[in-house]
Amino acid sequence: MHKNVHQGLHGEGFIHALACAGGFTTARANLDIDGVDLQIASPGPRGTVRSPKIEVQVKSVSIPLMRDGGFLHRLSTSHHNHLAGLGFQVPRFLAVVIVPDDTADYAVCTDEHMRLSTAAYWLSLTDQECLPVGEGHPESVTVKVPLRNMLTVRSIRCLLDGDLEGAAR
Repeated sequence: MHKNVHQGLHGEGFIHALACAGGFTTARANLDIDGVDLQIASPGPRGTVRSPKIEVQVKSVSIPLMRDGGFLHRLSTSHHNHLAGLGFQVPRFLAVVIVPDDTADYAVCTDEHMRLSTAAYWLSLTDQECLPVGEGHPESVTVKVPLRNMLTVRSIRCLLDGDLEGAAR
């Protein structure tokens, strides 16, 4: 398997494992034509909303470029536009999983536990506008993902509740 494919597969599995640990359900679209890799849902009522959902586009990186309390991540303009702006019925987020450089360290198993390496972070692009595409326009954009936006069971619960401030540590 090509290393980038393996890395991406681990990233999606990492997010799936977090969601399952929180008792949430996940679903994949049969085609990735809308920039969404996974849908995460909370079965049953949560406050005033019944069965809330979020959608995530999962990316992975083995050597993040750290800058001022976060890291920079490059997205294609089309992937950015699938997440940017308002108007989505189901809230969308970018999830970036930082993975070990050595694939042998993706999952380490013992008799007592399985450790998935290393961490995932989320970013909302609702405050950004869609970018022009096509000839003469940039093919990619760099976003800054704050380290305080670690993706955990608790932060997924907050994102499902629409509480972005609570989701950020």
